[in-house]
Amino acid sequence: MAEVREEGELGAGIDEVWGVVGDFVGLIEGMGLPVESEGEGIGMTRTISMGPEPVVERLEERDEAAKKLVYSIQAGPIPVKDYVSTMQLSEAGEGRTKLVWSSTFEPVGDEAAAKQMVSGIYTGGIAGLQGRFGA
Repeated sequence: MAEVREEGELGAGIDEVWGVVGDFVGLIEGMGLPVESEGEGIGMTRTISMGPEPVVERLEERDEAAKKLVYSIQAGPIPVKDYVSTMQLSEAGEGRTKLVWSSTFEPVGDEAAAKQMVSGIYTGGIAGLQGRFGA
C-alpha cells in the first residue's frame, strides 16, 4: 500500500475554508475544472473532466465537526486502485487554516510514478486554494 501526504497553510479561517473544501462538487468547480455530480450526500459521485478520460470519485465521509472529507476513486486514468483520500482541516493560528491532503492506494505499475502523479494533484490543489485564500 502506497501513501501520499501533502500539506499547506491557507490565509483564511477554518469555517471559510471548510465552506469550499467541504463542498464535494464546489471544491472542483472552484478550481476551474468541469465537474458533474450524481446523487447527494455520502455515496454521491463527481465526474471530473481533465484530459481524455474523466476521473470518477465517490464521497465516502464528510465530518462537519472534524472538518474532514474522505473520498475514493471509482474510475479514471490515474494508475491506482483501492484509492482513498482524506482532506483534513485544522486551525493554524488566528485567521489561518492548515490543510492535510493524504491518501492510501495500490499503485498500478510504477509506484514512484503513481505517487508523483497523486502528489502533483495535491500540491496543485493546495496552490489553487492558496491562490484563493492566501498562503
